[in-house]
Amino acid sequence: MNASNNVKWVVITGGSSGIGAALLRRLVRCEPTLNCLAVGRRLEKLELTCKQAFVGAEVKMSPDRLKIVAADISTSEGISSVVSSLPPGAPVKYLIHNAGVLGPIAPLVDIDRESWRQVVATNLEAPLFLTQALMPNLKQCVADGEKARVLHVSSGAAMNSYEGWGPYCITKAGLNMMYRCLSTELYHRGILVGSVRPGVVDTPMQDIVRGYDGPIENFPSLRKFRELHDCGKLESPDTVATYLHWLLSELSDEEFSSEEKDIRNSRGDSRWERFLAERKDF
Repeated sequence: MNASNNVKWVVITGGSSGIGAALLRRLVRCEPTLNCLAVGRRLEKLELTCKQAFVGAEVKMSPDRLKIVAADISTSEGISSVVSSLPPGAPVKYLIHNAGVLGPIAPLVDIDRESWRQVVATNLEAPLFLTQALMPNLKQCVADGEKARVLHVSSGAAMNSYEGWGPYCITKAGLNMMYRCLSTELYHRGILVGSVRPGVVDTPMQDIVRGYDGPIENFPSLRKFRELHDCGKLESPDTVATYLHWLLSELSDEEFSSEEKDIRNSRGDSRWERFLAERKDF
């Protein structure tokens, strides 16, 4: 059965915690015409996120609007699981590449091959090959008369080297170039590719960063990240989710695709400030 005439879908990787979980909650509540598929490695965390998405909603929402799939998207099998979790022919309107791993905090010259490959497979290969696998679904959205949007969640580490974060910095830099290439290649097909830097966000990855207990010379920025947390200067996942929702739903085609967005550079943009004020209670 072809599902092209049914509701459109959102696919969010890294959907069990942090930015992904917050974005899932927001889209379930704010986009009643969309179904959501949350992807993560741990089933129990996905199940909890799924339950929390409906807590406190002002209107009754059908649980059928939200699906979860436990999958390791760094593998071909994991990507196949994501695709098979969607109804046949389901149009995908939004694909958010949010999953990522920091990898071991250590000098680049000390990183072992297996650790390197895991970071590359998760941060760089997975977004490319999941986009490839979902191309029929993205094209179906276009065929149904609406452009599709793919959003890469990037990092300041794509442009700035941090001692001890070599694999992460390198893969995020590669992800930035991937966005630029895909944006050029897919724009004329009605599939828009964008990229966003969310700032330093209060997520489980930041817990790992602040919990580093190795030699300080391997990670001299540790104090900076701890101070950001202690001074309350981390972005909240809910605010970042609102920002991503704004990029996906409000920006023009050209603005979404033309350059990487940074939440910090959008402060003072009246459109963003208004959207945040209007949607902060979701």
